[in-house]
Amino acid sequence: MDGYAIALIAVIAWFAILLIGHRLKFWEKIHCQVYGPFLMIKTRRGRELIDRLSKRERFWTAFGRISIGVTIGSMVALMLMLIWEAFLVLSLPPSAAPAPEMLIGLPGINPIIPIWYGILGIAVGIFVHEFAHGILSRVANIKIESLGILLLIFPMGAFVEPNEDEIKATSRKKRARMYAAGPATNMLVAFICLIVFVIVLAPSAQPVSDGAAVIGVTPNSPAEKFGISVWSEILSVDGKTISNASDLNDLFFIDPGGPANISMLYRGSQTTIEVPKGVVITSVTPGDPASAAGIEVGMIVSNLNNVPIFTLAQFKSVIENSTHSASVSITVLKYGYDPTQGKNWFVREPNVTSIFLSSKWTHYALNYPDQNREEFRNVSYMGVGSSVFGIRGADPDYVINQYAKPFSGNLASSSLRLIALPFFGFTPVEGPMADLYEPTGAFASLPSGVYWLLLNSFYWIFWINLMLGLTNALPAVPLDGGFVFRDLLKGVFERVNTKRQEYEHIGGRKPMTEGQMDRFIGYISLSISLVVLFLIVWQIIGPRL
Repeated sequence: MDGYAIALIAVIAWFAILLIGHRLKFWEKIHCQVYGPFLMIKTRRGRELIDRLSKRERFWTAFGRISIGVTIGSMVALMLMLIWEAFLVLSLPPSAAPAPEMLIGLPGINPIIPIWYGILGIAVGIFVHEFAHGILSRVANIKIESLGILLLIFPMGAFVEPNEDEIKATSRKKRARMYAAGPATNMLVAFICLIVFVIVLAPSAQPVSDGAAVIGVTPNSPAEKFGISVWSEILSVDGKTISNASDLNDLFFIDPGGPANISMLYRGSQTTIEVPKGVVITSVTPGDPASAAGIEVGMIVSNLNNVPIFTLAQFKSVIENSTHSASVSITVLKYGYDPTQGKNWFVREPNVTSIFLSSKWTHYALNYPDQNREEFRNVSYMGVGSSVFGIRGADPDYVINQYAKPFSGNLASSSLRLIALPFFGFTPVEGPMADLYEPTGAFASLPSGVYWLLLNSFYWIFWINLMLGLTNALPAVPLDGGFVFRDLLKGVFERVNTKRQEYEHIGGRKPMTEGQMDRFIGYISLSISLVVLFLIVWQIIGPRL
């Protein structure tokens, strides 16, 4: 049974439970309310704790002021990013457009969010978010009517229900601090989890052994056809020890297409397999020389311009130094039946015998004119990517360094890379990826499974809280940022009104009434909310137009 069928059954069962409970008046008996597909569980428990915590008024008032600054800063940054992305998506092909579910931050719907870590992150995020609202409400002397949980099969949210009349009656500054505290607290929790994750947890993981970690395998390549899997580790090739990715990329193949004995580690077990050796085509750019010659991804290049291809570096050198004014000979091997061995192997492809290379200068002039250089005029260009065996290799500590050393290099790009790890399959860390590492130091005594559970949990609490905080900072009602933005507008209009009152006898323009001001602010807030919604939806529909 696939995931969609399970989800459909779960949704049908949930609606049946809600309906039966409503007919039997069961929800009323246990103080629950049904709102459409949601079940709201209310309680008065927890109000005493919020009251005790809110007594440190000076601390929470200062926290509220900082929260306003954090929320406004996030609001401005996010709006600029959404506007930038609105122009960026126009250059994306439809195939690269994000799917609608990628913009929904719910586990089980968004494919990059693991269900249980996602639920944990959301539960923590919503709890601290609403608790912060509750504390700042009490600091503002706003009564808490109830607390509760919102269910839609899974817990979808928690809430603190302040008295609505008292919220409207309180000062604009207190109200803004209350709203801003939610997203700011999410960002604070995200920051704390990130510090623990980067400084304490991630550095404790060390590679089990030296080797070249396989982080990618080319389709139809020797690696893919003969059983090298992603997250295996190459230990040796034909008896030559492989300590890192450079050792793998520097291999010398005296007979391209011949057998190589590869010793590798996968899921904690070491095995030796026989794989055709050689420099493999990993990508072919449509319309470029290789594509026109019939070269395909996964082929081994055994000869180019009458030169046997022994190494990866030599292949690149032969390409660049071959002529681009005449046909050049090429020999490639493709997966198929080898009658001499009586089995499937990599055999010569008779339909590919020559290639007409272009100049690197011409390629850059057409595609990357700002990066072109005069010395490219005498350099040939083929339009391919290549690797040994069709493996994308990395040093053994490559994966864990994505966590332990995330801010190496440019801070902005490093931060984005850390946030984008789920999109590239680097989290959650679990087998067989996790099998390449073991906990050391203070965590050495922990079972490996418990260590990875902790590491993944802290990462996803960081990730979900950051997303919750940033999303709620958007200037769109009913998000917290929308209410903060509306109160900021109210403050601006009140100051303008005061000036109008002072100079009414000069300009003759009467100040706005309270009702006029509220209506005008409402129109602006609604307009901004619609703009935010459009900018988000545009990321889906823009590339598809």
